[in-house]
Amino acid sequence: MKVLIVGSGGVGGFFGAMLHRGGHDVLFMARGEHLEAIKSIVPGNFTIEKPNATDRPDGSWKADLALFCVKSYSNEEAIKIMRPAIGPDTSIMTLQNGIGSGDALAAAFGPEAVLLGATYIDAARPEPGLVAVGRHTQRIVFGEDDLSRSDRAVRVYEELKKAELDVYLSDNVHIDLWKKLIYICCLSGMWCITRAESFTQVLENERTRDLALRVMREAAAVAAVRHVPLEASVPDDTLAYFDKNSSDVTSSMFFDLKHGRPIEVGVLNGAVSRLGELAGVPTPVNDFITWALSIHDANARAAQKTTP
Repeated sequence: MKVLIVGSGGVGGFFGAMLHRGGHDVLFMARGEHLEAIKSIVPGNFTIEKPNATDRPDGSWKADLALFCVKSYSNEEAIKIMRPAIGPDTSIMTLQNGIGSGDALAAAFGPEAVLLGATYIDAARPEPGLVAVGRHTQRIVFGEDDLSRSDRAVRVYEELKKAELDVYLSDNVHIDLWKKLIYICCLSGMWCITRAESFTQVLENERTRDLALRVMREAAAVAAVRHVPLEASVPDDTLAYFDKNSSDVTSSMFFDLKHGRPIEVGVLNGAVSRLGELAGVPTPVNDFITWALSIHDANARAAQKTTP
């Protein structure tokens, strides 16, 4: 299987390396210093030497599967650059944070090309050419937007399993996407807005703990009016998970915030805020997080544009 990795940071770098080791023809798409530094990928206890990498596919190679792993603020540019490597039978799986990237891909390539997915992995790109992956789960959950169990989804599932990836073909991927959105709106939104030294601090403070739960309850209320059949216990269950694992969780958005990079607040808390407004559901905590963090995001984007 020919696999295009669109965005070869922590997430794309790890899954691309696993697929390469599994015998697939993998092309890593990266840019700038990161592309120049990709001489080997070390995602764990093995090394991928001199992987195939490019900043701009030329059309001579067409993917069977594309894993769409760029940060959401790079969607428009990435879609343009990847287009020459996308053929009429290419499946494009989005593994981004937040809600909405599937819509952008469907508009560009047709809804029949898109598989909706979510990934559970502690991964980052701390410096050009280096991919860091935590010791905990590295899981992909995906499915069809219309909830069908299509032949192509089953084929993709089987190929990913052969590469020894932890992968699950969901019967209702919208539930999985919203569960992850609730999780990450709390984790990344609250960590970024508090600038806490650890997420444990957020939970140990009575007031910020209450805000964390309200973030998740607001998101769950928006999911409900959008007819996503979440269990009512999801916010409380997620808080209980954080209580047990707060010392181990990481947030790539907080990492980006600390390093002056743009952040994905617009597709996380911002998505809850925007969809809540459309549906008439109040989301005051998510609104505040979105508005406050939008200042950093705007400044970081402006700095990025002016950097040589």
